[in-house]
Amino acid sequence: MKIKIHYYSGAGNLFSVIDNRSLMINDNELPEFAKLACSKFSENSISTEGLIVIENSDDFPFQVKFFNPDGSSGMMCGNGARCAIAFATQLGMLENIPIFQSFQFQLAEFTFTGRILENSYQVDFPFPKIVKNDLKIDIDNYNIKADFIDVGTPHFLIDYDMLNLSGIDFDDFDLINFAKPIRYNKNLFPDGANISIFKIENQNLVHLRTYERGVESETGACGTASVSLGYLLFSKMLCNSPIKIIPTSQIPLTIHISNQSNIIILEGPAGQFDNVELEY
Repeated sequence: MKIKIHYYSGAGNLFSVIDNRSLMINDNELPEFAKLACSKFSENSISTEGLIVIENSDDFPFQVKFFNPDGSSGMMCGNGARCAIAFATQLGMLENIPIFQSFQFQLAEFTFTGRILENSYQVDFPFPKIVKNDLKIDIDNYNIKADFIDVGTPHFLIDYDMLNLSGIDFDDFDLINFAKPIRYNKNLFPDGANISIFKIENQNLVHLRTYERGVESETGACGTASVSLGYLLFSKMLCNSPIKIIPTSQIPLTIHISNQSNIIILEGPAGQFDNVELEY
């Protein structure tokens, strides 16, 4: 069977996307299928940072299943959600929903609210239920004071300036080798965590780099890391809403946040850039 894999970018976060309404790949097969679909399986294919599966829903315009390249699932993916909205729009599943109007969809067994804007897509997050501020750890000659936030995906957020690495530029820092001992430390994070470093430029502009579990590498962007960081900086009164997040891809994401609504809005571009056929 030939399956069309659509390649989408959510601010530089790259995904393989399929329309499973007719393919009907069952839930037991999807984890292994994700490993294949996210790999460079042919000359024209690329490695991606997750598989997005679009399906029909009895209660919403569509539902989303998300898998990491290692086949793991159950986590929220903010940029993946925005790419799912873009793909559902392309499929005509949202043709009756006007621009700027809120609608709901299901991802990771939770209900989320999204919006289609003129040149971008939004997804709403509730304020996180798990926040652990100012955690102190010593690892690999680093004395780290950082924050842990879970918005459906766990994130450990480190202020780069607090590492006191004189002479090493934020963009040149070896994040992968730095992050791995933390991400795999079972005493700190029994289920693992995404590891991010950030650098505040001003009260509305922050740079962010993220090592993602399941991908096991630095990604071009991370939506849930941006949401977690936006909440952290807003709650500590270090930044004001809206907060522009500049990820590794240099394609900005915007975080809107308000204490009145207890909602964090992730906004940014998403769209298809290629497709390829997979023999399955």
